[in-house]
Amino acid sequence: MGRINILKTKEIKQAISDSPRKAQDIIDAESVLGICVTDERGYYTYVNDRYNEIYKYTPGELVGKHFTDVVPPELRQRLQTAHDMFIKNEYEIVRYWDVLNKLGEKIKIQAAAAFFDNIFNNKGKGHKVTFVYYDENA
Repeated sequence: MGRINILKTKEIKQAISDSPRKAQDIIDAESVLGICVTDERGYYTYVNDRYNEIYKYTPGELVGKHFTDVVPPELRQRLQTAHDMFIKNEYEIVRYWDVLNKLGEKIKIQAAAAFFDNIFNNKGKGHKVTFVYYDENA
């Protein structure tokens, strides 16, 4: 199984930090990593094309939905708690998760995250930017 490119996630985080107004363009430019942005409550505010591809959703379909919609029911509370702790502490380790695509198929992804409070014209509101690596051939 492949691994998430931590160097690439750092580059993207730095690019967003350097130019928060260009966050959407930076996220859209990434084609290997799926990237989603969730608000402090866990609702999708933005996802890139690769993220939609990984989860088999059409563009715009996930925006406004809660991120636990792609989480197996038995993991929803655990991941909601992890999301809340991330927003509070702004820290999360890279790890593998079982998630569900739109068809209900369980897939294994590797995820890393970053915290931003100055993107999408929401100064002061926390956003979790999650980087997802998925290897269709694994």
